[in-house]
Amino acid sequence: MQHLVRWGWVLLVASILAGGLVGCSPKSPEEKVAQVRSFYKAKLNGFIVREEPVGGVEEVVVTEVSAEEQAEEVTAEEGLESFEPVPLVQKVLMDILIQHRSAEKLPGLTVDISMVDGQGNEKGHWRVWFDTADIPKATPTQFTHILEDIGYVEGDGFFAEVRQPVPASEYGDYKEFSPSV
Repeated sequence: MQHLVRWGWVLLVASILAGGLVGCSPKSPEEKVAQVRSFYKAKLNGFIVREEPVGGVEEVVVTEVSAEEQAEEVTAEEGLESFEPVPLVQKVLMDILIQHRSAEKLPGLTVDISMVDGQGNEKGHWRVWFDTADIPKATPTQFTHILEDIGYVEGDGFFAEVRQPVPASEYGDYKEFSPSV
């Protein structure tokens, strides 16, 4: 009889543990993605701001002109007035480190990038998808992303993060929650 009571307790404890494990496991594909996503992190490793002519760099043709010919064609003052300013576009090259600590990997990850002014007020926000399928566990991997024409001024800063948690109402804004990924 004592043997049956002991087995009864073993079965009761086993069923409680099994029920607890089932209760902790994700119930939907989105919950599974959210769980794996929680093991990822991203941080900004640095950025560079460049200004480039709109439309890219045009080919410049150089011809040799003697000083006398140049003096005859235009005076220095007229030459300065004839130059039109070239419209420039800003490009911010960002280095972002992404790593995870999960045995399971996501094929890609949406990283939230924020731009703030010198007082910490947000000036811009972007969600950027990165292909993370080949990132090994616990190894920070560098990605580069370019933001264009964003109105950067000296004193502005950037932040990158893997937002946790993502509200279910915003899953559509994060590609990893898409069933086609």
